[in-house]
Amino acid sequence: MSVRERGKGDDVEASGGGMITIGKVKADEGSQLIVADMLWSFNWLPLGGFVRMVGEESGTTAGALGSKPRWQRIVVMSAGAAVNLVIPFILLPLVLMWPTEQFVGDVTIGTVFPGSPADEAGIRPGDRIVKVDGREIRRIPDLQQAVTVKLGAESTWEVESGVPNIFARPAEPQYQYSGDIRKVTLVPRWKPPRRQVVAEVSDPENEMTLGRARVYDTRVGLNTLLEVVESPTDTLFEISAADAARLDPPASVGDFLRVVDVAEKAGKEISLADARAHDNGLGTITSIQEGATGVQISTENSLTVREGLNPLKAFPRGWRQVIDTVVLTRNALTTTLIGSSNPQFEGPATVGPVGIGQLTGEIAVADASLEAKIITFVTIAATLSLSLAILNILPIPALDGGRIFFVLIEIVRRGKRISPEREGMVHLVGFAILIGLIAVISVQDIARIIRGESFF
Repeated sequence: MSVRERGKGDDVEASGGGMITIGKVKADEGSQLIVADMLWSFNWLPLGGFVRMVGEESGTTAGALGSKPRWQRIVVMSAGAAVNLVIPFILLPLVLMWPTEQFVGDVTIGTVFPGSPADEAGIRPGDRIVKVDGREIRRIPDLQQAVTVKLGAESTWEVESGVPNIFARPAEPQYQYSGDIRKVTLVPRWKPPRRQVVAEVSDPENEMTLGRARVYDTRVGLNTLLEVVESPTDTLFEISAADAARLDPPASVGDFLRVVDVAEKAGKEISLADARAHDNGLGTITSIQEGATGVQISTENSLTVREGLNPLKAFPRGWRQVIDTVVLTRNALTTTLIGSSNPQFEGPATVGPVGIGQLTGEIAVADASLEAKIITFVTIAATLSLSLAILNILPIPALDGGRIFFVLIEIVRRGKRISPEREGMVHLVGFAILIGLIAVISVQDIARIIRGESFF
């Protein structure tokens, strides 16, 4: 056996049709060399693992990947994404089968915004939502997911009309139900309106008076920031130094106080109660954001149950969650592109390795049972695996989907391949762009940590 110097790339040509094996020599037994099947490496940047096969871009090396039939190359290149795709279909049903404590009850309508899809469909305050598109609704997250996967499409709700119980005590049900269920159809909006709170309305489509706004959210106000001055001229925007000194925590001249629920930072915050005592027009927010359907909901007759699904129910529901995750990802990207203000997609649009570390750390130290934490981690693992499957199969250079794309080009060109040098250059540029994106996202993650923001 002759040992040749490794040439450019992974496609050292076999002389005279012979085969060259590239690997690490493990032992020399005289008449033969024992070569390791794999080369292991430790990288300066811990950005995950990869498999690099001989002849990925060239078909001239005997036994190399590039010398195999096109269908075999596609199967091999898509195998990693396929494994990532299978994992969620196993993990999520297992999570559903695990008995856990769940907070369930009657999801009821609190208020309905005029002119919203729910209003036009005839949904009224007190109605109990039984099912949405065949999905049983027992918790608020059930309704949120059922609505978000149907943005822009017709959705069928099964609701039970509620009759106000005017003699109900605070701890008793506020509505009574007859058992008559009706079906209504509506279309959840991609771009639900956000209305600014003003003293006098001049644009009804985008503005709302303070009195009307507080019907939907008691935290709302005309202003959220106070300046501490010696002699205020407008109590809605200014507070005297004497009054500010008596606050808890106190403030002094020149400070700007943000209205918050509970003030903790001296000279920077004022509690909502103290702000309202100073001027009733103050609040923690200055706008009303409607949801996709235009309803505000709550859970009535709630209770905590410990239950898990049997396999016959867990697997279909788990598989539906996998599909829902794909649809939710698509909808999240769509809302970003169209500039939607849908509240269901609030929060970081992208999270990198640093952000994932922050997320898992917050879950680890959260005030929850070990069982709940394990289930959350397994759910995150399933979601990440699905995300990797989708990302890797996309026609992005340097990823599996990018290499499959070149094989498809070869099929379209009836077997004529793009030169290995050009394909390698495309993958190199794609890899550089991916590293750049990871760096940008990581900077955003680090900045979020520095600002003290959390996921929960």
